[in-house]
Amino acid sequence: MATHLKPNMILKQNIPYAALIYSALDLCDIMLTRSSTLYPFAVMSIDNDVQCVFTPNLNEHPQNGMIEDLSAQCREQRLLAENAISVIVYCATISTPQGDESDAIVFNITDSNDKNTVTLYPYEHDTNAIKLGIPFTCDFAD
Repeated sequence: MATHLKPNMILKQNIPYAALIYSALDLCDIMLTRSSTLYPFAVMSIDNDVQCVFTPNLNEHPQNGMIEDLSAQCREQRLLAENAISVIVYCATISTPQGDESDAIVFNITDSNDKNTVTLYPYEHDTNAIKLGIPFTCDFAD
């Protein structure tokens, strides 16, 4: 883990998923220090075996539907495995109540009971690195 990503920034409710989040942050760091684009991916723990999941690039618009494809792949794996946790990772632009915009890395975490949590890590590009802001969780009405 790159030290500039502040590896101690795991929210209390995400501690059980820390290994998956650290793995995802490592890959985000690699992608975002080499490109301005973070292609969606997932990190899964299937019976304690950590795996990365990517979507095949089968169309001319590679980002269209990638998150949905990853979600379907992860859902299928969670149905097949007794103990599976997925973290779907992608970028988004977020707005503050004051109207300021920021880039953020989104972690859509789903446990083996299908409980879903969304955690956002605001970030900015620094010289040959990314700098994370304080993470926060979003709660959505069902």
